[in-house]
Amino acid sequence: MQFAKRIKTANSPLLRPSPLILTNFSTTRIHTEESIDELVKYVKSTGVKNVTLTGGEPLIQNEIKELMIELSNIGNRIEIETNGSINIAPYLKIPNVTFTLDYKLKGSGMEKYMDLTNYDLLRKNDVIKFVVSDYDDLEKTKEIIKKYDLINKANCLISPVWGRIEFEEIVNFLKDNKLNDVKMQLQIHKIIWDKDKRGV
Repeated sequence: MQFAKRIKTANSPLLRPSPLILTNFSTTRIHTEESIDELVKYVKSTGVKNVTLTGGEPLIQNEIKELMIELSNIGNRIEIETNGSINIAPYLKIPNVTFTLDYKLKGSGMEKYMDLTNYDLLRKNDVIKFVVSDYDDLEKTKEIIKKYDLINKANCLISPVWGRIEFEEIVNFLKDNKLNDVKMQLQIHKIIWDKDKRGV
């Protein structure tokens, strides 16, 4: 039985719309362009209640708000995985929607695109995720968390860039800086299976 569905926007540059794609990670990888009605009908037919809209960047899709509303109307819980460059305010009143915002650190080359006004909009059930590749990224993460009081606003996660930083370094940093409410997130599929394996 499948408990969640991912709807992925095609991989694209930071701010260019692309087709909505249905991706089924639990079995085989499917890439098909679907209309809003087809996506909602399909999700309804699966019986799942948790839907993740991811990307590319889902919030630049022309019909994403309509899709969020339609999925919410049929009783789904929707998680939006966003790269942090788009303001989330227009979507906050849609029921059953939570956000996972990335903060792109210096090593990504995308830090200048982060919409920092989002941090005043976060709610307790939202997530802010920092993907770190080195000690400097950890220091910047601590700075942003403290500056915007993120621990008291949302769930804070630190996730390593695979192969660039040791898990132990992250844990020691969290302990040494008393970041007790910040959690480390691992891409567990890369631990269980080969890091490049798809469809798991």
